[in-house]
Amino acid sequence: MDLPVTPHVLLLLCSLSAVVWACPDGCRCTQTNVHCSDLVNFPTAVPTSTTQILFSKCKFSSIKQEDLADFSNSLSSFVIKDTVLREVRPGTFDSSPDMSLLILSGTELQDLPEALFEKHQKLESLSLKLNKLSVVRPQWFSASTEMIKLDLSRNVITSVPEGTFHPLTTLQFLFLSGNNISQIFSETFKGLSELKILRLNQNKLGELPVGSLDDLVKLEELSLQDNLITHLHHDMFSKNLKLQKLFISFNRLTSLPQGLFLNVPQLSQISLYENHLERLGPGVFGSMPLRELWLYDNKLSRVEDDTFRNLTQLRLLVLSRNQISQVSKDAFRGLQHLSEVSLHTNRLTTLQAGIFRDLPSLVNISLEHNNIAALPLGFLKGLSHLGQIDLRNNSFPNLPQESLDALSIADEVLLQWNPWRCDKNIMPLREWLRLHPSKANQSFVTCSFPYTLYGEQIAVLTDENLMPFVSTQEPVLTSTEVKTPSPPKRSPPSTAVKTTPSSDIEEVTSSGKIDNGTANNTSVILIVVAVVSTVIIGSVLMAYMIRRKNKRGKGNIGRRNKNSVL
Repeated sequence: MDLPVTPHVLLLLCSLSAVVWACPDGCRCTQTNVHCSDLVNFPTAVPTSTTQILFSKCKFSSIKQEDLADFSNSLSSFVIKDTVLREVRPGTFDSSPDMSLLILSGTELQDLPEALFEKHQKLESLSLKLNKLSVVRPQWFSASTEMIKLDLSRNVITSVPEGTFHPLTTLQFLFLSGNNISQIFSETFKGLSELKILRLNQNKLGELPVGSLDDLVKLEELSLQDNLITHLHHDMFSKNLKLQKLFISFNRLTSLPQGLFLNVPQLSQISLYENHLERLGPGVFGSMPLRELWLYDNKLSRVEDDTFRNLTQLRLLVLSRNQISQVSKDAFRGLQHLSEVSLHTNRLTTLQAGIFRDLPSLVNISLEHNNIAALPLGFLKGLSHLGQIDLRNNSFPNLPQESLDALSIADEVLLQWNPWRCDKNIMPLREWLRLHPSKANQSFVTCSFPYTLYGEQIAVLTDENLMPFVSTQEPVLTSTEVKTPSPPKRSPPSTAVKTTPSSDIEEVTSSGKIDNGTANNTSVILIVVAVVSTVIIGSVLMAYMIRRKNKRGKGNIGRRNKNSVL
């Protein structure tokens, strides 16, 4: 029998509904999602149907099981970030067995109860990043058999017990970066056959034990940069056949063993810059779809033949800021798709002829900041077109016509900051600059020598500017010739000093004889007068300055301008 719906029943139902859907002060509620910020205390009236709750920038320092009592059964996602949380009491999440996402990030937490997650077999993602955790307790993850992502990055963890991650057989993402971990054991990652991304960067690792990565057969990305690693075993990556990204920059590697990258056929991105690498042999790299190779800021002294021969898909090769003094003729052999090579800031003094041959895709060549003084014949042999070649800040005094003809295949040639010597040998460069005004910034291609032409634009020099430097010998004048040249702009002084015969400048008396006595007496009188006048004037000036200093001195010492001292 149906009971009649009275106004009292309706009022009661409305009251119950209001309790269920009430949103706490300082929170924003959307359906079953609750977002609270800047709370001083944990809220006490959270809707019972809440499935996802987020706390940000709150002031409460601890949480306990009773705080979650009203909504724990329905909870699937719990997030606390950027708070002053210092304590999570034992059993806090015990009443939320269906929770799949838990984030405690940006807090003051230094430790957690060992059994905090023991009832969360369904937990798929756990983030404890940006806290102050100094230890990792193996018991935390003993029941999390369905976990996919674990983030422990940016804490102060110093070590990870060897069996910590063994229960996490379904784990795909493990982030341990930004800690103080100094040691990894050979079985730290044992059993993690589903792991795809492992980040160990920004730690204090000195080495990786042989075989420590062998179980990671599905690993796609490995980050090891910003550590203290000095060497890698030649079999380190032999079982990681699916590895696509490898970051080993900012370490202390001095060499790479033969065969290190022979068995990573899917590797498409690698960083090795900022190490101490002194040599690369031709057996380091195997066949792989690598498109960019960054090797700058190492200590390489030479590039040997066939070093990169297996990297047939390479587009960018960066060898800058090393100590390279020699590049072998066949160093770039096999790089059919290479579009840019950077060798700037090394110790190159010359280049091998044909060094860039068989590189049909090459567009840009960077050779700036070396000591190259001349370009060999045929150094661009095999290339039909270039976008840019950078030769700035080398040691070129001039460029012969053959070199300039070779450079003409480039759209842009950077030539500034070279010690250009503006004599007759600079004429080919001058004519080339005039003929190709769009290829080089002519205002920056200027003379360095001689000093009288320093800073002058080479392209606007005239033949008259260069004539004094065509030959070092002056023409011989006959007795009837008068030398009255028009000096060119900033022309240098003559290297030979021509003297005028004394008969042209001596004073002759009316009798035809030289009056030496009169001239000498006059000179002596003038010298005496000059000396006496100088002494008198100097004494007057000194007395005036002393008097002025005494008059202004004491009161103004503290008011001196500091900039005058600097």
